[in-house]
Amino acid sequence: MRKAYAVIGSNWGDEGKGNVTDILCSKEPLKTINVRINGGAQASHTVVTQDGKRHAFSHFGSGTFAGAPTYLSKEFIVNLFSFDIERCKIAEEFAITPVVCVNPECRVTTFWDMNINQMIETMRGENRHGSCGFGINETVHRSKYDDYKITVMDLFSENELRKKLERIQRDYVPMRLKNKYNLILDELPEKFAKSFKDSETIPMTIEMAKRFIENVSVMDDCILNRFDIAVFEGAQGLLLDQGFEKFWPNVTTSNTGVRNMVDILKNIKFDGEVEVYNVSRCYATRHGRGRFPTETDGKPYKNIIDLTNIPNEFQEHLRFGILDMDLLLEALNGDYNKNSELIAKRNMVFTCFDQLDDMVFYKFNGKKITVSKQNFLEEIKRILCENTAYLVSDIYVTQGEARDKLIKI
Repeated sequence: MRKAYAVIGSNWGDEGKGNVTDILCSKEPLKTINVRINGGAQASHTVVTQDGKRHAFSHFGSGTFAGAPTYLSKEFIVNLFSFDIERCKIAEEFAITPVVCVNPECRVTTFWDMNINQMIETMRGENRHGSCGFGINETVHRSKYDDYKITVMDLFSENELRKKLERIQRDYVPMRLKNKYNLILDELPEKFAKSFKDSETIPMTIEMAKRFIENVSVMDDCILNRFDIAVFEGAQGLLLDQGFEKFWPNVTTSNTGVRNMVDILKNIKFDGEVEVYNVSRCYATRHGRGRFPTETDGKPYKNIIDLTNIPNEFQEHLRFGILDMDLLLEALNGDYNKNSELIAKRNMVFTCFDQLDDMVFYKFNGKKITVSKQNFLEEIKRILCENTAYLVSDIYVTQGEARDKLIKI
């Protein structure tokens, strides 16, 4: 492998990582592998190609339309049910059979993880955390116990998988409910208790496991050395990183910056070029609960259109605000300082430039600043160059949803 690209969200997710990943993978798709480095089924990275193909990728890399195979790395969390639904959808709607390689150590979500997550989030009412409901944190916690941890390798032995699933349903679920949430399984409302006791859950999971292993190849990180280029696609954003304490508990159980990529590159003894593309919209968004310092009452610009982030039961509606340069700089500098051993060209990409009004707003040094759209990017470029802990190599902008190109400013 001669080159590695990292596509990293710089805010609370929904920045346009899918579009940037698609653009990078489309440069040399036959020589490129698309690596998912964190998160799982809760990711939703939209790609719209010039011929009108549109899909929000969750289990597959956003370079799929470009023809790049996907590698689900060790820190990616597999959801067998979501994977199968998305695989079938891609095949039916786009006549594509994605090539997917998966690390044998990937953790696997169960129905019970999702059920606990969704039940607790529902019971929180107005105090909900804004979880996606896919059981990511529950999977991470359960996986701390060897007796209950399920990895991709466990899917290959039906008997052993069945035993582990039985232990989870019989022993782990009641223990988790009691120890963490002070709930007794038999005292739950019927609609919740029934979902945990359902006898069909285990055979259904085993069937999904069979389908999964029929449609992936199990490989370790060395698969990357078969390609010239790797595009590492991050999920969520830097402000949702598990170490970003300012926004706890409304964060994710994941490293959302370059950390997981750095570990993989060390593992394969990579010594080629690295480029990091930090991505942000020209304004701010947040899907789910949590602090949002620059939130506005509705969309800050009349031309904003978002067809991907529709309201849902758990994350509710997409929230909008103006670009917060103070937080952006804090996030960028924090990720750099935590991973300063990474020698890389560091770029910034601003998406959705076409959605801005003639006058644009942003926050810097605690103040709301108004500037013309014509001068907006030059001001942001100056602020980044003067206030980041590293040299910003290039700053790009994208316009529109469809795959086009990164426009250098």
